Amino acid sequence: ILTHLSTGYTISDYQQYSHEFGSDAQEGEINSQNVYSKEISSNFPLCAKNLFSGLQQHHHLRYNGRQQLSFFLKGIGLNADDALKFWSEAFTARGGNMTQDKFNKEYRYNFRHNYGLEGSRISYRVWDCRTILSKPRPARGEFHGCPYRDWNVDKLTSELSSMKLTSTQVSSVLESCQKNEFTIACTKVFESTHGQTGMEVDDQTHIAHPNLYLSLIHI
Repeated sequence: ILTHLSTGYTISDYQQYSHEFGSDAQEGEINSQNVYSKEISSNFPLCAKNLFSGLQQHHHLRYNGRQQLSFFLKGIGLNADDALKFWSEAFTARGGNMTQDKFNKEYRYNFRHNYGLEGSRISYRVWDCRTILSKPRPARGEFHGCPYRDWNVDKLTSELSSMKLTSTQVSSVLESCQKNEFTIACTKVFESTHGQTGMEVDDQTHIAHPNLYLSLIHI
């Protein structure tokens, strides 16, 4: 708690995120197969969609991307066994160049470590937006980070338009990005894409954590 307070968190923030996105996330509802389903993946925040896109294109993610997506999936309830199955199938899929043996030797330990099954046996916390924004910006061929910070105007505009945002909504999101208000931009996108649910995002449900997307819509 003291560590989080030193970086600007309140105790209520810490308790909220620990309860909703920590190691106690409900398991069993999300598995290595249905995580690809439209019902679930269509409700991912843009950062997670970008990571999934990179993984499907390249059958691989570099370290920061693996960590960010691994913790996001952990936070939505993907248990350790299903996580290993998910990553193994993604890395060794047809079209890639990785064998199961290579995956087991070079990557299996890392994913088990994220669940506290190796090394110091710490069940690591899911990354919130503050943590994601503290990481280095993605280089060429990397997919981690926050698209509202890292993407140029043209790329972000094109993606938001494909998500059926109006020109006015897109302009509002871009304005927040220009002010470095990246979580506000993400919140505006949530409001625009999920407004039909009748839920209103306010100060108490501000998108300051990627996993809030799925938590708020109660899939």
